[in-house]
Amino acid sequence: MKKNKLELFVKIVFFGGLWGLIEGTLGYALHLVPALISGTIMFPIVAFILYHAYKSTGSRKAILYIGFIAIMIKSTNLLLPMLPAAKTINPMIAMFLQSLLVFALIPMLDSKRVLSKVSGLMVISFAWRLGVIAYYVVNYLTTGFLSFRITSFDSIFTFVAIEGILSGVLAIILVIGLDQFRLTKKVDKMKIHPIFSALTLVLALVFTLIKF
Repeated sequence: MKKNKLELFVKIVFFGGLWGLIEGTLGYALHLVPALISGTIMFPIVAFILYHAYKSTGSRKAILYIGFIAIMIKSTNLLLPMLPAAKTINPMIAMFLQSLLVFALIPMLDSKRVLSKVSGLMVISFAWRLGVIAYYVVNYLTTGFLSFRITSFDSIFTFVAIEGILSGVLAIILVIGLDQFRLTKKVDKMKIHPIFSALTLVLALVFTLIKF
């Protein structure tokens, strides 16, 4: 029992660190490209990580713990004095919503029915974006800060509908398409060494805090 709990812990730290590492590297780099491109890439990767984290751990709750670790890694950006707090808090809100929604809809993603998987991924792709818009609205009403995401109907429609569709389709390709390969199934059953898991976490923290 203790061994199983240790293996679960190691995998949670690994996948949480992996998400944090990708957020701190690829996620940071995507801010340099057009919003339509950057806004469609990260969620499919996150969905892929969380889905296979569930397959690897066999634990639905692990999704929430992984999301918590990734969010805590991202929160270290608040220590950077030259970086506006909103640039850290806003992604943290998105990460929280994504992990919560994947947790809620994992039965659909784990279904043997392709239609169920597709529907689940598309719902999550739209829902977390609607949640972010709701957060921006509440933030504006309470602080007066107006995010560019809600400055017009076109901005909201592009973020929720257009980017949501594109991102959802990419998530379907990654999650469902790659799930057909034997290598993917083998990776899900792999054991992760604690040192490798810890190294992933450390690298995530380093790359999150170092901005060039």
